[in-house]
Amino acid sequence: MAAVMLAACAPLALVVPVTPLLSIALASRGDDESTSRQIAELERRRDWPGLAALAGERLRKEHGDPNWRLILGYTQMRRGDFSGAEASLAQAVERRPEDIDAWNLLGESRRLAGRPGEAIATLEHAITVSPGSAATRFLLGEACRDAGRAQQAISSYRESVRLEPDFAQGWFGLGVALLRAGPKQELPGIIERLQALDPALASKLAGLQSGNR
Repeated sequence: MAAVMLAACAPLALVVPVTPLLSIALASRGDDESTSRQIAELERRRDWPGLAALAGERLRKEHGDPNWRLILGYTQMRRGDFSGAEASLAQAVERRPEDIDAWNLLGESRRLAGRPGEAIATLEHAITVSPGSAATRFLLGEACRDAGRAQQAISSYRESVRLEPDFAQGWFGLGVALLRAGPKQELPGIIERLQALDPALASKLAGLQSGNR
């Protein structure tokens, strides 16, 4: 299943890059092909009220379904309701403790709520659930960055791109972390890598590098 990947600087912007990969994760939660298409379309249009209404309707019928708990938690995150998202996602992982997407979103909801220490603990547990998840390592890097743990953030970003070499957000996170804590000699290579994966992120990192000279 596709992993959940999030990144950026301001709280709501942090949620935006999740869209392409989480769309796959969300669509796979549908009860049937028609529902999966409906979920994907609502997510594509960023119709968070519509997606929340669909999740709420299904939860009224299937109260314990962790798939719909995850979808509801995701929509709450996209609407900035991080405490509501945390509650929904905590229920999702309680009912399905092997669900790495739910663990990743739970960790991110705690980070976005301004509790990076709790996010780190959540994501470190998520690594034990799925050691090969590049998304989990990336999100751990984000949480460590927010907590001021620069070297741990760099290590986590490095692991994310080792696990998924074409993960543009992972390379960007690593580049930003290196700008702040070094070594900076790696930055030209990271920018070149990003140029092939996501030119907009390459340009943004290059601009940040110029501003730090």
